[in-house]
Amino acid sequence: MKHLATLLFANFCLFLSACTPKIQLETPEEGITINMHVVVDHRIAVQVDEKSRAVIQITDQNEPQK
Repeated sequence: MKHLATLLFANFCLFLSACTPKIQLETPEEGITINMHVVVDHRIAVQVDEKSRAVIQITDQNEPQK
């Protein structure tokens, strides 16, 4: 009986080791290409207070013309 248990255990271990899956990762031969067609539409609004507007106008008037 003891030999039978040992034989069954050995067979069970062999059975488990024979069924080990093989996992393999491979990289693709070609690179991954992502085509993105993006349209960017932006508008910038600038608000200037009256004191800053006056300083800008004075600075523009003091600069020599090209």
